[in-house]
Amino acid sequence: MTRAALLLLSLTALPARAGVSEAVKLGGAQAFRAAVAVPAPPAAQEPVLQPALTPLPFSPRAPRGKQVGRVVLAEQLDKQRALLARQLGAKPWDIGAAGDAGFKNYYLTFTPAGQPAPVTLAPLGDLNRLRGEGVDARVDATTVYNFKVSINIFNPVRGSTLNIKPVKGTRGPGHDVKTGVMLDAVKARGSVFKASGKEYWLHYGTDVKDDGSGFADTRSFLFIHEDGMSSKAWPLAESALTPDAAAVVDLGGPKLRLTLTSGGELLIADAR
Repeated sequence: MTRAALLLLSLTALPARAGVSEAVKLGGAQAFRAAVAVPAPPAAQEPVLQPALTPLPFSPRAPRGKQVGRVVLAEQLDKQRALLARQLGAKPWDIGAAGDAGFKNYYLTFTPAGQPAPVTLAPLGDLNRLRGEGVDARVDATTVYNFKVSINIFNPVRGSTLNIKPVKGTRGPGHDVKTGVMLDAVKARGSVFKASGKEYWLHYGTDVKDDGSGFADTRSFLFIHEDGMSSKAWPLAESALTPDAAAVVDLGGPKLRLTLTSGGELLIADAR
């Protein structure tokens, strides 16, 4: 999924301090899950990560809305694994995010800059640690960095800072990245479309195995709508879609008609 977006949305918007906000898992790899972290809304609001979408068959008698998106899946796959390019230790790395099929466990991903593999998975565990002591992530045998989010209570979603610092004897530069920069990266690496007057970002990523030992043979989509503290993300298992059969999903009001083609594309249409 998109964990890139999710993870990202797990990195970019972590639980804010009491009375301010709670971290979100958007933006995906699963989304997400890459990926990714978007600030979660206050307790009175709905969580950012919504229940998994359940596709319903599209009725041939229903009006056909305008096509709003066409995604070549091979081109979109796992783009959330390269959200940031930074030197960690002695080498340049692409930093991203990933997650399991249930969107419950999130990981940072580290890939040698500009290369598709090998990919190192670093579990994030309890995301609340990101706003506390931070999470130590092992990049390779000699490189460990601490990832921590410093919350800006006046602008938690885009004004907070992801602090990336070398620890445990690692020699290398530190980095401070605004969550707004992270969110912009999630958008830039997703497929962007508009439906029912709203903008959405779509991520598509390979799921992590349940035990975190590597990548599974399954993939997930993550639909993201950024709207400040009311941001939302909807996961969808690729296996929930039948090839070449149109289906409808409900994004909390706006509805989309999705067609997963046997030619390797996802067609998106407005289904209001």
